[in-house]
Amino acid sequence: MADEEKRTAELEALSQKRAAAPSAADLAALKERNMKALAARKAKMAEQKASEASRPLPDGWRRVESRSRPGEFVYENIHTEERQSWFPEVVAKEEVSAPLVAQSEEDAAKAERIAKNKAALAARKASLQSQKEAEKSLALPDGWKRAESRSRPGETVYENTVTGERQAWFPDAPASGAADDAKAALIAKNKAALAARKAKAAAAEMDNASKPLPAGWKRVESRSRPGEFVYENELTEERQAWFPETAAEKPLPEGWRKVESRTYPGEFVYENAFTLERQAWRPDEAAPMEEAAKPAEERTAEQLAQLASAKAPPARAIVCKAKCLYTYTAENRDEEIDLVEGDVIAVEYKAENGWWVGINTRTQRNGIFPGTYVEEM
Repeated sequence: MADEEKRTAELEALSQKRAAAPSAADLAALKERNMKALAARKAKMAEQKASEASRPLPDGWRRVESRSRPGEFVYENIHTEERQSWFPEVVAKEEVSAPLVAQSEEDAAKAERIAKNKAALAARKASLQSQKEAEKSLALPDGWKRAESRSRPGETVYENTVTGERQAWFPDAPASGAADDAKAALIAKNKAALAARKAKAAAAEMDNASKPLPAGWKRVESRSRPGEFVYENELTEERQAWFPETAAEKPLPEGWRKVESRTYPGEFVYENAFTLERQAWRPDEAAPMEEAAKPAEERTAEQLAQLASAKAPPARAIVCKAKCLYTYTAENRDEEIDLVEGDVIAVEYKAENGWWVGINTRTQRNGIFPGTYVEEM
């Protein structure tokens, strides 16, 4: 009890020496007090740091810039590369001291791994030091000079005399010069142009967002570019990036497909999936299959009649007519033509390698086909 009373008396005497505690109700006074205390603490720490900067370091320590707080300095053990923020008072240790008590198997294994890693680190440092010594006698490429490291006093780095940039490794090419500056200016110009283009596209997108869409269209988020929007045909679910100007097209009737024109690249026509016939106008009915259902003899007679009445283009000289014996499906439809048994082809050219060129009078397509699949008429 006497000890408790004595402690109470000491605390009471300590509190009497201090001014009254600031009221929590007066926030301005409380903030002012805290700011003053923080400033005093910072001043004290700055004074301590300035004092430490002039003190000689114990052996094995060096003062380096902090990695996490650029502009501030810490103290690094040159043997183990361990760092600490407080001023070292004793010589740096080169290795971990022996344990005071017997180690368990797990601790012994851990100590062995640490020793192995330290040996590897020492070998690596030795290799780097040997490399540094060899680099001292090498001539530097144009535009480079050796300079002392700011963060690791006593070590050498390489400075680009054109840009002032520094690097720790030996340069293997001349420093950037006028050509690189011109390239950098071009890159900057392209970036500015790209930024202007993106800004213009964003402005157009904002303008389109306020415009009413034509019937059958809706604005949806892009699947490939999240955050951007595209326009979807509600009838066919087809999507496009540009703002639609007309009402959405309805799905094509069965048997038709929309393909790019061979004559006018960039424009589209409609192709019958059964007969491969094409037309420029949009079909209103399902694709006919009658021609595919006709006998080969009847289809051949009709094609011969069409060929006889048709006027051949003046630039195309027909060398003969041929009748298809076997069905052939083109592998490259940009160059070859499809054949069905009984088709009549107006042959324009016969190559020695067995490929012929002609016009299929059924599909009116011109292209290459195998001469072995037909016979002359």
